[in-house]
Amino acid sequence: MVQKQLIGKKPLEKLPALLGGSPLTKYADWPTWPPRLPELNAALAEVVEEDQWGIRSAGIKQFEERFAEYHGAQYGLAMANGTVALVAALRALNVGPGDEVILPAYTFMATAAAILNLGAMPVLADLDPATFNLDPAAAERAITGQTKVILPVHIGGNPADMTAFLDIADRHNIAILEDAAQAPGAQFDGKGAGSWGNAGCFSFQSSKNLTAGEGGIVLTNDKELYKRLFEIYNCGRSLDGAWYEHLAPGMNYRISAFQAAVLLTQMDYLDEWAQRREENGVYLEGLLNSIPGISCAGRESKTERNAYHLLIFTYDSDEFNGLPKSRFLKAMQAEGVIATEGYQPIYDLPFIEYSGPKLPVTEIVCRQGVWLRQFQLLANRSLMDKIGEAVDRIRKFSAQLARPAADEFTPIK
Repeated sequence: MVQKQLIGKKPLEKLPALLGGSPLTKYADWPTWPPRLPELNAALAEVVEEDQWGIRSAGIKQFEERFAEYHGAQYGLAMANGTVALVAALRALNVGPGDEVILPAYTFMATAAAILNLGAMPVLADLDPATFNLDPAAAERAITGQTKVILPVHIGGNPADMTAFLDIADRHNIAILEDAAQAPGAQFDGKGAGSWGNAGCFSFQSSKNLTAGEGGIVLTNDKELYKRLFEIYNCGRSLDGAWYEHLAPGMNYRISAFQAAVLLTQMDYLDEWAQRREENGVYLEGLLNSIPGISCAGRESKTERNAYHLLIFTYDSDEFNGLPKSRFLKAMQAEGVIATEGYQPIYDLPFIEYSGPKLPVTEIVCRQGVWLRQFQLLANRSLMDKIGEAVDRIRKFSAQLARPAADEFTPIK
């Protein structure tokens, strides 16, 4: 057995957990998510005693204003989830059948599905190999006479190059919609994510850095666009119109007062959490980048804070004696470190019509990419060291781990 072969060469506790060594940590050591805040029950009880549990709730308005101000935007409309936030923003930008929207091929399916929902065509472009975000040059090459919007995604909470995208938009007279679903608290050149383009969309789904289980918001600095968004998300009503005066075939995309209360409670912590993720993320990237075969996503020169919904790095199996990615992930998980494989290319989804070539950077990031989650970066610094130690330990024993007969051990819960 592999374990017996190694015991005489290395102390058992130094072996990877997948080969019988002691795990470096366990899942219970990591912060829980969603956060259990002491104020939350009182905030929800207060909503129960109010007359407005949904539309016209003062708490919803307060959250919209506070979130928008925090990110440097004038207006915000909180919505049922991040997907309908994208749909509403695209509709407000007059995207419809025959239009094209350029987006990265490395993103959650909802980014493309929102476009298809309106009868428009997703046009997929490749990534910047340094940041894993949509490459502005690739996006510009994809522009045609039907292009209505470029939709950069701040992947993992790492801001895309908004200066470049706004320059492209000005030259081609097209709109920019930011998919900032993973980027609350991210900062680029003095402004928050979601406040750079014509509009920006966020998600408050369970895994997100700010969460109500579900929810979303659209931010904008354009008052006319805000008015159109209001009609779309509020059953066709205008900002100042009568209750049963419906000016457009709008939908009910609204958030509830209970969701707003949960989000408002977390707003008191958002900046603290964002700063802790930034500090731990930068520290951990330094550890990981020092290990041969590991490359973390870089950042634009104007990025002041990465939201680190995900810390994304690529893993080159050639530097790990051919260790398959699936085995690498199992070895990480056996050490008690939560690590997952991430997205596959959008063009591999069965409902996407794509006849172009495979995009080389997207293929590399999908094949070699590894994700660490945002709540892990809220842990203490010693656990960041454990992550670095786990990767280094796996590399040192990668030849043995690559053997298919290697003993496997269940990680300590």
